[in-house]
Amino acid sequence: MKKSIITASFVLSIFAACTGNKEHNADKVTPVKEQQVSTLTKGNIQHTVQFNLKWDAESPETEKFLQDGKRILSALPMVQSFEVLHHVSAKNNYRFYFTMVFENQEAYNAYNNHPDHVKFVKERWESEVTDFLEADFVALE
Repeated sequence: MKKSIITASFVLSIFAACTGNKEHNADKVTPVKEQQVSTLTKGNIQHTVQFNLKWDAESPETEKFLQDGKRILSALPMVQSFEVLHHVSAKNNYRFYFTMVFENQEAYNAYNNHPDHVKFVKERWESEVTDFLEADFVALE
């Protein structure tokens, strides 16, 4: 609950700064560094995929793909901490990002072979994603 309040306050202050609205007091915002950040423990795997879709970022098809991806993939029992993000920097050409955590290599392998994951890749990913970069990380400590 505290995290939601902090996040909402932060978003409101950014909105106020961008729109010139002086009613929201940005001094009351808790700095981002005070928010909790999830960390991996030794043996966990963070699976990440940066990608582009064949539609514009704001299109209904893009929104549907991102929503379906989250709904289908986050429902798999071995998937932890699933997030869908939209990249806004010009520092790389990928616009979207899926990230999720697995307890260990066995859970990651089970995800890769799960029928719902295989179906999503075959029916959606292969026909709607134009390019991607996949990277997997393991916690060292």
